[in-house]
Amino acid sequence: MSDEVISSPLTHEFDDVEEEAIKLLTKFSISLRDSGEGYAAFSPYEKMTSRRENQVSRISVSLPRNFLPALRDQLHSGVAPHSTSRGIVAASAGYVEMVLQDPRMPGSASYRLRRATTSSEMTCRHIEDGTRVPTLRREDHVHTDLHIAGKTTTCLEISPTSPACYALTSHGRYAPRERDRWGTFGLTVKVYLESGKPDRMEKAAGEAVSSLLYELDVRNGIRFHTDRWLAERGDRSILQRRAATSVIRFPEISIKPELATLFGFAASTIDNPPLAFLSYYQILEHNLASAVKRRALRKMAKELSDPLFNKSNRDDLLRIFMISERSTHMSESAQLRTLIDECVRPEALTDFFATGDHLSHFGNKGPIVGVETVNPSNPKVSLASQVADRVYGIRNRIVHAKDDPRYGEVPPLLPEGPEADALWPDIVLARLLATEVILDGHAGT
Repeated sequence: MSDEVISSPLTHEFDDVEEEAIKLLTKFSISLRDSGEGYAAFSPYEKMTSRRENQVSRISVSLPRNFLPALRDQLHSGVAPHSTSRGIVAASAGYVEMVLQDPRMPGSASYRLRRATTSSEMTCRHIEDGTRVPTLRREDHVHTDLHIAGKTTTCLEISPTSPACYALTSHGRYAPRERDRWGTFGLTVKVYLESGKPDRMEKAAGEAVSSLLYELDVRNGIRFHTDRWLAERGDRSILQRRAATSVIRFPEISIKPELATLFGFAASTIDNPPLAFLSYYQILEHNLASAVKRRALRKMAKELSDPLFNKSNRDDLLRIFMISERSTHMSESAQLRTLIDECVRPEALTDFFATGDHLSHFGNKGPIVGVETVNPSNPKVSLASQVADRVYGIRNRIVHAKDDPRYGEVPPLLPEGPEADALWPDIVLARLLATEVILDGHAGT
């Protein structure tokens, strides 16, 4: 065993098979932290720790010791972490395993699955020759075990997670589980494939799982989704804003209920960055017409107040007409520029880009492609206009389909992916714009 394992606190000795399983986990930088009569507790896999989490965190991933032999056998087969999803790929053994998440009340989808059945017409070699992936299950628990045979060599299975998948994908706990306190270990979908290159297996498995989850929803009313590695979800520390004050006052800001709902909803969609962005954008969208109208009325009032204005002069009347015409036929992007010019204090934008450490996010090498960059030092375009163009560009990438000819060269910004994970500075910027617009509306009442 490695020094890392030997130095770990051991309260019970391990046999040779258990020691080998522990040693194989060190290849993933997973070390033994504690053990007892019925459990072994390990450090979480690095992709299941947040970027800001202390490396000496007390969180541990605990496994029943009687599953360590199965863990060793799995690791011997050449298990590797999935490149994007929480899961594993066993290229030599011929399967891909991904964690399933219940988006509704935890356990509701699992309960429906336990009542589901599969077609008895199809036979499967994985069942017949006993090559199914081992799973973490208790004999005294009712568990889901659906093996769905395909017409080709590909089969699908929804069952409790395997020991190796659990060791690499679990969030962990602060205290090791005792033997009599084990619950369920969660469900995974396993895709049995012909052995091949890991990237090709991941692609084929992803397509099969996407179709499976869609049909489970449409045909069976069962909703699951796969998950991404925790470490790849983007740095959300920017959301942890310092409180302006600890004093709670009777509310003084007047806000429309629908805007308050959107603002609160945006904060609750932390697992869906594009939706959070769109919720803040809807607040801006709600105020576009009023901002354009306000500017148009101000321009009209200025023209009518001109001592040289002649209501009998055709040209003077035409200027009034054109102000109204332009405001009526203004594009949404132009309306957004007007809104930010009218409602957002210039110093609020200046301070946002001056005090944050995320300026590179908005630059040419930022992670969000196909949208305008923001350079506070740009002498040709105002900061407000740059911000408006960027916000509108992100909005389009989220809501427009890929085959829309107007946006064909820019891919859609999907809920799960590297760009969505990197969207948080833009979400905070949209939040700032929303608070400024709400404040402006209150001040104008």
